[in-house]
Amino acid sequence: MEKTLRMDFDVDVARVVIAHRCAYETGAEMDAYVCGRSVHGLVCCQSGQAKYTFADGRSIQLSAGEIALIPATSAYKVRKASQEPFVHYTVNFLGKADSLPEWVSRSKMHVLRSKDFARYLARFEELAELWRRMRTGYRMQAKAKLLLLLSDYLTECMAQSVDPAAYNRTLPAKRMIEERYGEALTLAEMAESCGMCEGSFRRAFVSVYNQSPVAYLLNLRIEKAKDLLLVGYSLEETAQKIGFSDVNYFIRYFHKVTGTTPGRFRQMY
Repeated sequence: MEKTLRMDFDVDVARVVIAHRCAYETGAEMDAYVCGRSVHGLVCCQSGQAKYTFADGRSIQLSAGEIALIPATSAYKVRKASQEPFVHYTVNFLGKADSLPEWVSRSKMHVLRSKDFARYLARFEELAELWRRMRTGYRMQAKAKLLLLLSDYLTECMAQSVDPAAYNRTLPAKRMIEERYGEALTLAEMAESCGMCEGSFRRAFVSVYNQSPVAYLLNLRIEKAKDLLLVGYSLEETAQKIGFSDVNYFIRYFHKVTGTTPGRFRQMY
């Protein structure tokens, strides 16, 4: 996985297809997805170990205490790779493939060893039980629970993927940007909040977020602008609230980021 954090993620979950507990008792090869998955899958391994062998010959082990996100279209076979049964929970769901973070969609299977696995396991158990009972509204409840589960999973994956020292050192500037995005913040102010010189601060920030502090600020302003436009603020009011003194520059930058103008964006939604 690339060693950077993205500004945000928003995985599309159209609906949950199934949530259940499964145990592989023997070493027989399971080939249900040998021709490729049609749905995304989130798998939580409670005990044992399994070997996932993909169509390109590459293999990935999933062991007790690990959680895996497997994108739709991944093609593979699974074989138990431990003496004890491979006991796991699976939640399969439909959703737009391009809504998965890039580092997930590029991989066949992304594995997380969580620092708080017991909490994840309890939530998978809850989802499986909810699905088993099939009481009124269970599909909607399952979707809501899965979204929260995916959010925590992806957040932890990203946090583990970067240099913790760089993340912690630049965190004051990130918080400053998110709290004061409508103000005329300078690189010097951001660096000072972290106790760093501008050059070192910028390099550390880019290493974590894959974009400069100024780009992070501007992109956050555009996300805030979308909300303001959709609740009825004018272009001038929106630009002022998010820190753009020049409305024309705001329009140009909005188009650069989103591929459309603020006016057309409002018409689309």
